[in-house]
Amino acid sequence: MIKSIAAKLVLTLTLILGINMVSNADVIRLVVKEDLASCTGVAPMTCMQVKYKNSKNWELFYSPISGFKYQPGYRYVILVNRTKRTNVPADASAYEYKLKKVLRKVKMKQNTTTAWDFVLKHKWKLIQMNGVTQNDSPVYMTFDGEQKRVSGKSGCNSFFGGYDKSDGKLSFKQMAGTMMACSPELNKLEREFLTLIGDKTFKYDVAEQTLNLYQGNKLVLMFGMAPLK
Repeated sequence: MIKSIAAKLVLTLTLILGINMVSNADVIRLVVKEDLASCTGVAPMTCMQVKYKNSKNWELFYSPISGFKYQPGYRYVILVNRTKRTNVPADASAYEYKLKKVLRKVKMKQNTTTAWDFVLKHKWKLIQMNGVTQNDSPVYMTFDGEQKRVSGKSGCNSFFGGYDKSDGKLSFKQMAGTMMACSPELNKLEREFLTLIGDKTFKYDVAEQTLNLYQGNKLVLMFGMAPLK
């Protein structure tokens, strides 16, 4: 009889505690982004990116969500039980999170934008040639990704030709240009530039909004980004 009463009391207390825990939990709705982001908690790590009900921008989410099996490449809409913790360590979250329900899971198209896509969107003005800074240089070039053509100004003349790009290398081919008379200074600049790029192959990279062309390990041409007009 005593054991039966004790068992009933334990069951009653368990139910009460369970009800209290549920009642103390907030249910929140989260949109979870399809990729992780670098963040810093106790140490550098990766975090989910989420939006709450009133969020305009993605926010870093530092805590794990119990029961939620996140898969990169998918955007989720989920309901989560959020429970306030007691005796929280200084470096820990004030809340515990537990998945309540996955409302939506959608496969997202992956972003395939490359450095070369960035190059195609801009005009590139010469700012350095063979280690010499070019102040207010008239030389620039643009690239047509569909036609695989390059064109621009080599000084006071226009130039044009084709290009090939693969494995971090950029090759110019069949270069030609107009033949207007120029000042001696522009003639010298134009001749040096066209000789340097004419039917040549370079290694290239894009860094700090500059397009850099190398022969071997030597930087020979540097172009700065300028708006297309």
